[in-house]
Amino acid sequence: MKETVSTALKKIKKNARGRATAFVIGNTSDLFLSGRYYETPVRETPELIYGGVIARDVTTARAIAKLADGKVDYVFVDDEKKVRKIYYGGNDVGNIEKTVRGVIKKSTLLTYKGNDLAVEAVDALVCNLMPEVSGTKVAIIGMGNFGSKAALKLVERGVHVSVYRRDQQKLHTISVGLNQIKSKDTISKIIPVKSIVAACKGAEVVIGVTNEKSVIKKAMLKYAAPGVILIDAGKGCFADDVVEDPSFLIYRVDVSIIQKHSFLALIHTHAYMKKGLGRRNIPKLRVILISMGLLARKGEVIVDNIKRPTVVVGVAAGGGVLERNTPQIQKRIIEVKNFFKIK
Repeated sequence: MKETVSTALKKIKKNARGRATAFVIGNTSDLFLSGRYYETPVRETPELIYGGVIARDVTTARAIAKLADGKVDYVFVDDEKKVRKIYYGGNDVGNIEKTVRGVIKKSTLLTYKGNDLAVEAVDALVCNLMPEVSGTKVAIIGMGNFGSKAALKLVERGVHVSVYRRDQQKLHTISVGLNQIKSKDTISKIIPVKSIVAACKGAEVVIGVTNEKSVIKKAMLKYAAPGVILIDAGKGCFADDVVEDPSFLIYRVDVSIIQKHSFLALIHTHAYMKKGLGRRNIPKLRVILISMGLLARKGEVIVDNIKRPTVVVGVAAGGGVLERNTPQIQKRIIEVKNFFKIK
């Protein structure tokens, strides 16, 4: 472990070239056929370079966190509680985030939710493959955490979503709950069905999200719409007779695109929260400045940074809205800009 993780950390540092560096410690509900973790690729953006691992259990995550601490600017940890119970160990409750947080002393620790990134990736893929997604029919095979979140996002777009899982009682309960959560003005629904064939009937997109392997077979897909789009979000959901048939094109979900932007958003949010967030009284102007990230009171002037403002958003009217841009309001904004020499 030490040699593998250290090599990845050295590669990140060597290729940083002035960018922020990070190491990711993810976790999964999957079974591990061998080993206690596996590496994820080193990924890069113009602002960030990072690598990481998917850890099987808390003990492994703790050991990796100790190796990464201080070697990178940020440690991202997946704080969804989805470690399998068989990997808990003696006093281990599968809480990787809590354990890693107790280890990281030098790097900045930021958390994310791996399943949510995957759901965003599925949603983006569907909307790119079918630009006119509203009114279409999508089948989701597997309605655990991942599948349920994907179903809600799609039904909110006006998609008719047929869903299947083996535990029919849970499927019914989840479907009822999600249909209650969606807007009452959304006509489309999440429809629980009793078989994969029923889910695929008329579907223009079939998404496999189950942990089970090879459950979606060619015979089931003959009930789908012509030219059905297949998405394997669960790694191996489609049977060999589908995978090997050249008439089918199966898409894989690439989380890396969403992940890169999400990690940058976490870094930028962290930086924003550390810079001048709050209120500041300017007696000379008889004005109170307030940061954009806070709810302003009536009359307060909203700026991007109360210590060194570069943008004046406006004057608060209270209740989360701005005053109309009257000559009196404009005068106050100009006074603030002139005071801080904002162009």
